[in-house]
Amino acid sequence: MREYLDLFEAEKRPEKLSLAKLPYAMDALEPVMSAATVAYHYKKLSRAYVDRYNAGEGDADFNYGGAMLHNLWWPQLRPAQGANKPVGAVADMITAKFGSYTEFQEKFTELAMGLQGSGWCYLSRSGTIQTLKNQDYNQSIAVAVDMWEHSYILTLPDKAAYLKNIWRIINWDVINHRLAGQ
Repeated sequence: MREYLDLFEAEKRPEKLSLAKLPYAMDALEPVMSAATVAYHYKKLSRAYVDRYNAGEGDADFNYGGAMLHNLWWPQLRPAQGANKPVGAVADMITAKFGSYTEFQEKFTELAMGLQGSGWCYLSRSGTIQTLKNQDYNQSIAVAVDMWEHSYILTLPDKAAYLKNIWRIINWDVINHRLAGQ
């Protein structure tokens, strides 16, 4: 029920936005995401949503959505370190909804691969996998995966390789904080 309310509740938008600071160095996500990919995506593209929104340029909804989605995206990533499986509340939710982490990844990949063009694929706070076209931000997102080509094309050869590797750099502690409403 809360997810339904989050989707339709009038969101209070701030007059000005800021871009979340990276909690790691530009090269820290290699080999999953190259320093060149992070620099271009963060410094140019993510920054542009914030700057256009703050300047009142272009489509306010698109720029707001882009800024908010990227402010979820960057903090939920971390350097790849050994096995990176969900823990805590998110692990429990994934097991309850999908049976296993592997089954979750398969279903997520299937839906994400079906997304044509630009958009995002995400795990909602209620445990459903959904897609967003363009920058249609909503408050129900627990784990967001940027499916725009610029997220992977400078590092990995295609979308399938990106989806296989993205789980190596998801910071599950951040996701658990989101699920706890923090």
